[in-house]
Amino acid sequence: MVVVEEAEARAAATGAPAPDVAAQSVAAAADPGPPLFELKNISKRFPGVIALDDVSLQIRAGEVHVLLGENGAGKSSLMKILCGAYTADTGEFFHQGEKVTVSSPADARRYGSR
Repeated sequence: MVVVEEAEARAAATGAPAPDVAAQSVAAAADPGPPLFELKNISKRFPGVIALDDVSLQIRAGEVHVLLGENGAGKSSLMKILCGAYTADTGEFFHQGEKVTVSSPADARRYGSR
């Protein structure tokens, strides 16, 4: 990478330690802003069952996520909350960094959940 080589050459010429330019570049590229969707501290209970207990999830545009777990682990409940079929008992829902209320499938579609 040219930027890294230039920084190392400058450091060698001046006797200063080489800055970690690669790490700085990765850190700058790794800050894409707020997630498209974010669920924070989501809990959902059904009679006699705690389906979700303090679950958080961030989804950014272009990402692919996999939910993996045993039967009864809460995978379907989490997706139903994300798409508005269920409402969470506790927790918060954010769309592009702004707190929103999702209490129906129409609300979820308005924020891009399909």
